[in-house]
Amino acid sequence: MRIIIMMLLVSLTSLSNAATDLEKDALIALYNSTNGGNWADNTNWLNEQDPCTSSWSGVVCNSDGNIISLHLYSNQLTGTIPTEIGNLIKLIYLELDANQLTGTIPTEIGNLTNLAGLSLYSNQLTGTIPTEIGNLTSLTELALYSNQLTGTIPTEIGNLTRLEELSLFSNQLTGTIPTEVGNLIKLIYLELDANQLTGTIPTEIGNLTNLAGLSLFSNQLTGTIPTEVGNLTGLEELNLNSNQLTGTIPTEIGNLTNLVVLSLFSNQLTGTIPTEVGNLTSLEELSLFSNQLTGTIPTEVGNLTSLEELNLNSNQLTGTIPTEIGNLTSLEELYLNSNQLTGTIPTEVGNLTSLEELYLNSNQLTGTIPTEIVNIACVSPSDLNLTENCHLMSDVMVVQDFINNYSLTGYQGILDSNGNCSGIIGFNGVRVNDFTLEIFLQK
Repeated sequence: MRIIIMMLLVSLTSLSNAATDLEKDALIALYNSTNGGNWADNTNWLNEQDPCTSSWSGVVCNSDGNIISLHLYSNQLTGTIPTEIGNLIKLIYLELDANQLTGTIPTEIGNLTNLAGLSLYSNQLTGTIPTEIGNLTSLTELALYSNQLTGTIPTEIGNLTRLEELSLFSNQLTGTIPTEVGNLIKLIYLELDANQLTGTIPTEIGNLTNLAGLSLFSNQLTGTIPTEVGNLTGLEELNLNSNQLTGTIPTEIGNLTNLVVLSLFSNQLTGTIPTEVGNLTSLEELSLFSNQLTGTIPTEVGNLTSLEELNLNSNQLTGTIPTEIGNLTSLEELYLNSNQLTGTIPTEVGNLTSLEELYLNSNQLTGTIPTEIVNIACVSPSDLNLTENCHLMSDVMVVQDFINNYSLTGYQGILDSNGNCSGIIGFNGVRVNDFTLEIFLQK
């Protein structure tokens, strides 16, 4: 899209009249403030001719001689953005991203009321997001991510009702997510992750029914996941992981039938995995690990036939591994380890022929290792772990099949002094448990 827009804008340049003195002076100030002599491309800049009629690189003008686009992406700009940038009042696109700009975003940016796109990402900008940003009511894209911005998200952001993308991630922003974000009903992507935001997820987030991506991960958010998240039926990615969220996973999550990624891991969520998760038949990644979830793994998880990663490890899940897990034939990673699962490993695990990683260790599984498990030919030896299930057994045939399947030539074992199940036992990295190894040695 950016390339198409630039081609259209460039076509206007050849028809342009001269830029105003005020606009030209603003460009000269930018050049001087950002070490223009060392830019990657400074063609025709400061050639004592007009920036519109002599085609200064990155500058696009309309037929009236107004500068409407400034595209200096990845152009080795250093230094600060000058206050004179606010004189480019006809500007529609300002793209200074992927440079080494420092200092603050000047408040004069608020003069650019015709801006549709403001991209300052991937620089080293500091200071706060100026409240004057709220004047830019024509903005459809605001990308300030990957800087060192501090302070709060200004409430004036709620004035930008045409915004489709708000990307502020990977800064050092603090404070709460303003409720005014709920005004941005045209938003498609809301990315506030990797900051230091606190407080709760505002219920007004449920107003953003056009959202395809919601990323709030790696903050310090508390409280519950609002039930209003179930209004976001167009969501494809929901990333709330690595916060301090509590309470249960709302059943309304089952409304999000377009979800491809659901990441709620590394929170303090409690309660059960809702059966409504089974409605999310487009899911490719379900990551709920490192919470305090209880109850059983719902049989409805077998509906998620597009899943490639299922990660439920490090919870307090009980009950058996449902046989329906065998329906997930696209699964590449299955992590059920570090729970309190009981019963046997279902033979249907052998259907998962796309598996590359299988971790069932640190549970209370019993019975024998099913011979069908050796059908998982794609599992690499280092990524098959059944350890610390002290009552899980195997016969010699299964052990021999492990050896044959991976062309293994030996074994290694680590037991405590009493021969108990406290170490890692394996055949060149194919880890089973000490009891399996013991049987093998006896034979």
